[in-house]
Amino acid sequence: MKVLLAVDGSQSSNQALLEAFKTINSSRDILDIITVDNFRTSPPQEVDAGERILLEYVERCKDQGFILDNNLNAQVLHGDVRNEIIRYIKECGPFDRIMVGSRGLNPFKKLILGSVSEYLVHHSPIPVYVVKSDGSCKVSDPAL
Repeated sequence: MKVLLAVDGSQSSNQALLEAFKTINSSRDILDIITVDNFRTSPPQEVDAGERILLEYVERCKDQGFILDNNLNAQVLHGDVRNEIIRYIKECGPFDRIMVGSRGLNPFKKLILGSVSEYLVHHSPIPVYVVKSDGSCKVSDPAL
């Protein structure tokens, strides 16, 4: 199985990683982890935030037996979060599913950006597992 995990450092992203560990195995599966730096909405001091976030998740995956550039791939993407995730799915797949956290945006950000997880549910060509910070999960499958 090949799984894509899109993270942003939020509590729900952390929960999505824990849910991924429950369903995949480092001895047989491949995990791709991505985070996206969106320069339009990120302050200049956060330019390296994507690298820091990714490093934290990579270390947690190594603790579970994943090996970078073997059964674990990690990449910081740059641009519009929603478009970059869809592009990655199409260019680096095939993936069996994508797992994302359902981070609550404040009303202003949601008005401007929209919810990334909501966008993926409607536009992803693969099943989307949206994990809330309490661990509950919603699955959306484009094949259904």
